[in-house]
Amino acid sequence: MSYQFVIVGACLSGLSKAFFIKHLFPKAKITLIEQSNRIGGMIQTRKENQNQFIFEEGPHSIKIGRYDRPLFYMIDKIGLYPELVTSIQQPYNYIYWKDELKSVPQRMNFETISRFIKDHGKEELLNLIKAYPKLLLNKQVTDNLGEYLDEILGKELTKKYAETVYYGSYGESVYNLSRNMCFDKIYMQSYDEVELKKDLIYDKEFEQIRDKKLRKAHSYRFTYGLESLPKRLLRYLKDNLRENFEIYLDTKVQELNIEQKELIIEKEDKNIQKIYYDKLLLNVPSSQIATMIQNQSLDKLKEDLKKIKYTSLITRNICWDQKILPRNFRGSGYLINPNENKNILGMVTDSLQFPMQYPQDSTSVTVLSLKDVEDDQILKELSIHLGMNIQDPKMIIKKNWMDCWIKWNPGYFDKMMMIEKELEEKSIIIGANHFTMSIPELVYLSYSKMKQLYV
Repeated sequence: MSYQFVIVGACLSGLSKAFFIKHLFPKAKITLIEQSNRIGGMIQTRKENQNQFIFEEGPHSIKIGRYDRPLFYMIDKIGLYPELVTSIQQPYNYIYWKDELKSVPQRMNFETISRFIKDHGKEELLNLIKAYPKLLLNKQVTDNLGEYLDEILGKELTKKYAETVYYGSYGESVYNLSRNMCFDKIYMQSYDEVELKKDLIYDKEFEQIRDKKLRKAHSYRFTYGLESLPKRLLRYLKDNLRENFEIYLDTKVQELNIEQKELIIEKEDKNIQKIYYDKLLLNVPSSQIATMIQNQSLDKLKEDLKKIKYTSLITRNICWDQKILPRNFRGSGYLINPNENKNILGMVTDSLQFPMQYPQDSTSVTVLSLKDVEDDQILKELSIHLGMNIQDPKMIIKKNWMDCWIKWNPGYFDKMMMIEKELEEKSIIIGANHFTMSIPELVYLSYSKMKQLYV
């Protein structure tokens, strides 16, 4: 079938859609439009060759989990798997609670459980064990995640653990988050590994390398950073689609006419061009979608899109040419409870997880924050959290991601389903970035939407 697909947004969601279009619709023509001068969206790697550091300014790694098959299939077919770099799993994560780092086991053994009891108490461990069956049996209908967890864990455990984890992950109180989006992940309920195995078959060489490298890993990267994924995807599309693929960078969508199925774009050289489509895939923020749509009959839809709220995130990649973490710190990072009123959301120990990508005896961490404060304040908080006087770093690379996280408030999923349905009736598909920030989930949702078109 010779569809004309137009994809707006060359982030991972847009690029993976193009990949699966090629897989499902070999004769399709694909036009990819990107407003900036680069591809990859939030996946952004900076390499400092002089200092031999790799900085991930967006996602710092890809976590291994249950939704991996479409992403692994993609890594297989674009030939990126020889560059897999696996993490060294640390025994702990930490939460910062009542002015102190408290351990949470990543490995369940006598040592980590004993440390948990020392940090939190035996009674708290028993309460968490008792709560686990309730997660499987509780039928509470509420979409408010905080209310749901209060029912299962009790208010004290929710305040201590859930508030810490979800605030660090989403920058929002657990009581302002959707259970469907952030806990049950209802948008992933269609995932079926048995069915996917029939459609997405790995090459034997890939399976051998994957099984060997990832057997004991918690997460992974690539030799030259995560940005290798979108770059290799683009190369694959150019090589395999040839005249059926074109990409415009530094190109703005000025107007979307839904009735005529046309986009008016302004290219880098300021020339205006019309592009027609059979299917339009929009992988951009909801406010941009609302701005594109000119049809007055869709004013209510535009207002609904404008009501979707975002929050900004600041990342700092900080490195030292010596080891600065305490000797007894053996974790992949820590998260801050919002009641501590700190600037830092959390810290990730990149050089502990991926030591092979950093100079020997160096330290590299990623610090996340919502507030745009001075570097000195961040370093001061790090010193307090780690219980030591941290020396001046060799380098700090700061990145301000404006309006990057959707505020997944209660009721968000149902509202998005209504918006999606109305747009899909007009041959428009919203990107997976409206549902998740997780790389494997983004790729699966991109595959799922293209598969629905194919069927």
